[in-house]
Amino acid sequence: MKTFLLVLFMFVTGGPALLAEVDTGRPTGGTPYDKYLGPVRAVYAKSGSNSPTIDEVRAQIRTGRRFRYFYDKAQPYIPQDPEVTESRQQGDCKAKSVWLANKMLDRSVRYVVGKAKPGDKMSHAWLLWSNGGEWLFLDPTFEYDVLYADRVTGKKLIVQYSWRGSSAYTHPSYGEYVK
Repeated sequence: MKTFLLVLFMFVTGGPALLAEVDTGRPTGGTPYDKYLGPVRAVYAKSGSNSPTIDEVRAQIRTGRRFRYFYDKAQPYIPQDPEVTESRQQGDCKAKSVWLANKMLDRSVRYVVGKAKPGDKMSHAWLLWSNGGEWLFLDPTFEYDVLYADRVTGKKLIVQYSWRGSSAYTHPSYGEYVK
């Protein structure tokens, strides 16, 4: 019983420290990807104070996850327009993320570029969203549900750059996880 209480005490007092802190980034004047973000900017231009429920977002993630993966070699850096992604029900990680942002129309959601996991050579795109004070990763390419960012930080979805509206952010912790 004493051991149980000691473990419980350690978890309650130190448990939150066991979770990695989410790097929400530092504002930056620009990123190497800025010139490719026309479709992202177009979605943010029509976004507003919409705040979808987490259940609505989960449903959209599942829908996007079912879209066929299609990588357009002719446009490797520019996400396709969300209307194209929806009509064809296909797209790569950039396209699916912009499509999801378009469905949410929540100006607070961030479009993200980084690595799907440490050691990956290719970049990956997804969304970062604060809901009820918790940061969530929304990845309709690889996931069927939201991911609590503090639970996967350093293990998957390593953020390098993010954008919200006309603001760009760099994420210093990226170098800790991707060498």
